Amino acid sequence: MVKTQIHYPSVCLKTSPFSSKITKKDQAPSDRTILNWYHEFQRNNLSVEDAARSGYPRTAVNDETIDAVRAIIEDDPHSTYEQIQDSLGITSSSINSIIHDYSNLHEVCARWVPHQLTDDEKQFCIQFCRDSMERFEGGQSRRVFDIITADESWLIQQQKSNQKFGCHKLIYDQPKFIDTKVQASQANDGDFLHDIRFNQVHTIGTWWDGNYKMLRGIQFNDDNAMLNALEQAIDNQLTKDDFKNCFDDWFIRMDKCIDADGQYF
Repeated sequence: MVKTQIHYPSVCLKTSPFSSKITKKDQAPSDRTILNWYHEFQRNNLSVEDAARSGYPRTAVNDETIDAVRAIIEDDPHSTYEQIQDSLGITSSSINSIIHDYSNLHEVCARWVPHQLTDDEKQFCIQFCRDSMERFEGGQSRRVFDIITADESWLIQQQKSNQKFGCHKLIYDQPKFIDTKVQASQANDGDFLHDIRFNQVHTIGTWWDGNYKMLRGIQFNDDNAMLNALEQAIDNQLTKDDFKNCFDDWFIRMDKCIDADGQYF
């Protein structure tokens, strides 16, 4: 067996067909790294610190970046992957891993649009809650069971442009945007609660937790199949107590809205 011996300043490495397994440990530097050291030593560069390099760090998913990504999303849910990249200097794959693997968030669309209210909208919320509390005696009046809510419609649809499921079409006071196969009409009796402030249409995304995974993969051939599935889900999961409690929770939320000065919570 022929062995060679390479001498570097302060470095000696014996090489042979089996030397890489015999003389090196797992954490030992590679031959190429040692050769680079040799060239740096020849240039009188004896520093052992890593020089600054361009590009993204090799290991970007750590406790610091995980906390930073979470803070960015909590502070500004509009944040995109590109904005997080520019802010933290990490790759989109690292961001994706942090969001999905470490934060248990599931991206449906590119961003989540929260409720950001103007001062006028906050004041409207406060006044609406006060009027409702007075009109329905803080939820004690039986007239609450005559209320028909019709403030918004949430339709789960597929975005054909990017084949993403779960996007929501949020429709405010615009029945003409609803498919003609789905008919809605105002009841002739009862109180028609129409809490509308924004006459516009938004297509939004949201960060869903695991409770909504049950909606994935369900496809319907027509509207009747969708309505039948909805009725079965309501019959199997929604009890009378759930229905009654929703009104109690509604007025509790009104109290909180007034205490929060109309701020969305």
